[in-house]
Amino acid sequence: MSRGIRRTGSFIPYAEAVGGILILSAGLYWYAGTEILVNPRFHPFEMVVLLVAARYGFLAGTTTAIMAILTYYGVLLYRDGLSSVYPAEFSFLWPSVFLFSGMVLGEFHDDDRLKLTEARRQIDREREQVQTSIVRLEAQEKALSELEKRFLLQPETVSTLYDVGRSINMANMTSLPIALLTGIVRFSQVDAASIYWNRGAFWELSESVGTAHREKRVPLTGGIWGMALQKKKIILLKSLIESQPERDHIQDSSGKPVSQPLFAIPVLGRKGEVRMMITIEHIPFEMMLPERLRLLEIIADWASHTLGELEEKESVHKKLPIDPLTGLFQKAFFFRRAREELKKAQRYRLPLSLLEIDFYAEDPNSTLLLGHSYLEGLRDVLPQITRDTDVNGTSETGEKLWILLTVTDRDGAEIVADRFRRLFLERRVQNAVEKVGVRALVTSFSPREGNDLTRLANMFMDHLTTLERDPANGIFEATT
Repeated sequence: MSRGIRRTGSFIPYAEAVGGILILSAGLYWYAGTEILVNPRFHPFEMVVLLVAARYGFLAGTTTAIMAILTYYGVLLYRDGLSSVYPAEFSFLWPSVFLFSGMVLGEFHDDDRLKLTEARRQIDREREQVQTSIVRLEAQEKALSELEKRFLLQPETVSTLYDVGRSINMANMTSLPIALLTGIVRFSQVDAASIYWNRGAFWELSESVGTAHREKRVPLTGGIWGMALQKKKIILLKSLIESQPERDHIQDSSGKPVSQPLFAIPVLGRKGEVRMMITIEHIPFEMMLPERLRLLEIIADWASHTLGELEEKESVHKKLPIDPLTGLFQKAFFFRRAREELKKAQRYRLPLSLLEIDFYAEDPNSTLLLGHSYLEGLRDVLPQITRDTDVNGTSETGEKLWILLTVTDRDGAEIVADRFRRLFLERRVQNAVEKVGVRALVTSFSPREGNDLTRLANMFMDHLTTLERDPANGIFEATT
């Protein structure tokens, strides 16, 4: 039935064209003769061409125009009594008008029809996507409902998950491995687990709990660690051995075999790369449920989100020219200013001195961390020994302080160093929170008569570059 309707519909434009031309020709010929069809001010066939082209498009409009031209030519032949195939009053004006109007208006119609068809297709595709999303959402809601019925409705589980998530969200870059490991042990009741950091060429053990044989350093792409790094999802040792038996045995840099954990769960950073690896060496058999493994992945996702935020804050912190804790220049900005001051000192033959101050823990078992109270004390000490023209900077680790003393020779820098030691030690006595010692080193650029300024400036510049690239002062990033 539909084919018959389509087939009949395809002849309608041509039937309307033939019928319109014949009816107009007969009616006008009966009323006014052939003159109105030969020399009209506005040819009546043009109305038929415009109507058909506007309704049915380019092909129907062009065909109707050809029909109108043939009818116009036939009327001229009839008027001349069929005496010649070249009628005397034939003009290309009306044939041109018929063809132009039929083709142009038909082309406009076809363009609009294509746009309409594409809009309908787009609506249909969006409708299908919405329907598909609704189906998926219903399936996920059903799965979540089943999971809640089977597992999450236990009050102690919900409370534990809340505590784990809160401790992870409140952690910083240093305490995140400990918070993550503590949460996993508390939630899954594992007997042995570890946290490894991605160090570029190997995995380095950060924190661990329980008794198990574990390596401090593991090859980056070896065994279960490498598979989790590649897949970026939880990997079970059993599945790894079944799919890739050759990964069952891996060796460290010395050639010794490395024992592999039962599970490896990756933690991603802000750029989507695996920054941390959770390994579980032993877990009670009754805890090895699919729901437990899925929730371990959820905990890893929380850790990934927190790690990404911490890395973003750290990245923004490094891009700030001034350290918010101490009010000093960050490392990259300090050395940029130091090079500018060196060029100025060389140009005007002025002395310049760099005072390098190292902070160290008097207790060999403790470490210095950026954010300790001895750094906050610098805000009170430095204004007493420096001028507005001097440049102060600190390393990313907080263990280095640099003071660039403009228009100051070595003797003046030594005086500033002694005064800094005295003021810092006095403040430490007043606020003895940390036992921190201090060492000072002076490097000077002293232009004098007969000195090779270029050589001295290059030596000073090389020393600045060495300090900037020293890993103990933080990661070096080339700046322009």
